[in-house]
Amino acid sequence: MTQVPTKLEERARGPVGRDRWWSRFRYLLRIPTPVIFVGSIAIAIVVLWIQGSLRDAILAIADADVGLLMVAAPVYVGSLGLLCYRWHALVIMAQGKSDLPRASEAFLTSVVINYAAPIGLAVPSRAALTKRALGLDAEATGTIAIWEIGMDVLVLGTGSVLWIVLAEGSLGAVRAELAESIQLYAIAAAVLVAVGILGLMWLLKSPARRHRVIPAVRGMFLAPRARPGVAMLALATTTAYWLIQGVVLALLLRSLSVVHSFEFVLGLTSVPILVGMLSPIPGGAVVREALMYAVARLADVEGDPVIAAAVIYRFALFAAIPILYVFARWWIARRDEPFTLPDPGSDSG
Repeated sequence: MTQVPTKLEERARGPVGRDRWWSRFRYLLRIPTPVIFVGSIAIAIVVLWIQGSLRDAILAIADADVGLLMVAAPVYVGSLGLLCYRWHALVIMAQGKSDLPRASEAFLTSVVINYAAPIGLAVPSRAALTKRALGLDAEATGTIAIWEIGMDVLVLGTGSVLWIVLAEGSLGAVRAELAESIQLYAIAAAVLVAVGILGLMWLLKSPARRHRVIPAVRGMFLAPRARPGVAMLALATTTAYWLIQGVVLALLLRSLSVVHSFEFVLGLTSVPILVGMLSPIPGGAVVREALMYAVARLADVEGDPVIAAAVIYRFALFAAIPILYVFARWWIARRDEPFTLPDPGSDSG
């Protein structure tokens, strides 16, 4: 006997349902990654020019010691390579196998997309591009997205606590700067609570959905337990990356004749970046710069050259991406090997 589909099933299968939406999304993902990368670079240059960021970076570089900038440049490019490797390690943690150049291509393209887009799209685009390149399922895609943010928060949070302990008056300075943004954070928290309640109601409404979703969410958060060695490697790579960012910022500050201490550099590379990352303001730039000023004032350092160093730092990221992207594409083309998923019965961790 043929089962007659319900109206809900017909709607989900229909042209206005879920399948049609996903078919459009899959159509966008058919665009070759190099085309997405080049297009995003072009859009990002226009966006940065309109914002005045390119002009600010050029003016800041003109006032800096070019010799020290040349020293900082390869260090920074190398550190960005660490982020590519961390993404590769997270994919291994999530599904047991990865491909470094393909993972790097997806990662670097997503960073450029984040420059070109008006809102933060780095994490979802990174997950979508990696899913296409390496065949991740939904659970693996969610796992790497969650743990990338989680490891950054863990390392930057540890640095922030260390700075608060070492720098006298730091807690009060941070509190004063965040006081103006407290309404935005309260609104963001309320929205998150509302979304959480609605999500819980949606989940509890269907037993079948609970049996499907709860194990998947549990698997995402407990993924490091399945492959602890790879998880520790990703965390160590994250720690090394942020330590190197401190070295790069110290070189940029010195190039602008800013006298700096360990505590000052620690403050710049922890609290402002962490709060900016978690800020409800798109990009977190306003909050991040305000906190950088606060850290500078606390250290009796003039704020303008500190912001100039931050502008050069941001421009360095944009300039370094094409270098690594070309290398990743050369690596992929040179091997020309198809990526194959791991055997579900094996564990590479």
